[in-house]
Amino acid sequence: MSLRSSNNIRLEGGGMSSMTDLVFLLLIFFIILSTLAKNETEVNLPQGGSDGGQSNAISIVVYPDNTIKINEKNYPLTDAELIILDQIETKGFDKTVELYADVTADYGTVYKIIDIAKQNQLKVALMTTK
Repeated sequence: MSLRSSNNIRLEGGGMSSMTDLVFLLLIFFIILSTLAKNETEVNLPQGGSDGGQSNAISIVVYPDNTIKINEKNYPLTDAELIILDQIETKGFDKTVELYADVTADYGTVYKIIDIAKQNQLKVALMTTK
């Protein structure tokens, strides 16, 4: 009578099933996670209209020599805020600024105009050159 143990452990191929289960669960987890992740940025696009391009906004043009023209009249940058607010109050313009800037203009001047508009809760539309 022989007393042999019947517990024979084989390490040949049975250990891979738990690894494939783990990979499968990770795959499902990342697929679900990628559908839940939103990678978007909200962009406010202008609404088109049939008004023929007519607007009631204040037009500001910045020229290459950094002079500014507000509604077809030249003004110094230091007076820009007062002129813009005066145009809104007296002539009934919308609280919108159409800003036209030359490519070679100093964009520090453009930034100052945008900053003036934002401080006074005005909308700024960056436009192409005329």
